[in-house]
Amino acid sequence: MEESKPFNADEIRFMVEHALKDVFKTMLSIDLELKEFTTMKEGENARSPLSKCDGALVIGNVGFVGRVSGMVYTAMTDGLARKVAMEMLGMSNSELGEEHDLVNDVIGELTNMSAGAFKNQLCDRGLACRLSIPSIIRGKYFVVEGSSAEFRQIYVFGCGEELLTFELLMKRDEEGGDDGQL
Repeated sequence: MEESKPFNADEIRFMVEHALKDVFKTMLSIDLELKEFTTMKEGENARSPLSKCDGALVIGNVGFVGRVSGMVYTAMTDGLARKVAMEMLGMSNSELGEEHDLVNDVIGELTNMSAGAFKNQLCDRGLACRLSIPSIIRGKYFVVEGSSAEFRQIYVFGCGEELLTFELLMKRDEEGGDDGQL
């Protein structure tokens, strides 16, 4: 296995973009387009760019631990989450119903697959890690406090006419690298 190398923001962006585009194309036949990404400073907090949207957000959350540890958050409007669930499950809006359970399951699984595709790229670079079980958060004003993250980026993707975000927080394990860069 190749020894780990420091990452830069462009390399991480490439890995995230590749992971999300591949999962959404394979699972949903959706072509995502990276619209923007922002690198946050250590300890800086920010609201999701989607917090300006009317209505609730659905946020999938998966952690990873190992030589690199962190969290990913995939956020989208409830309307987009329902569209994604209908597409993935082959159901109509009326078949999906008003319950959140199926939508939550789909968004949790998409987040898990996207985080897994990103994690596999970390492992390929000698940074072995494992994923946690996905969880779902629903709400309007979502703020991630990244106080212990060494590296943090927020990616905004176009999904048809709507947007989704992928927020990544990472840090190396104390024994994971010699210069602390990601």
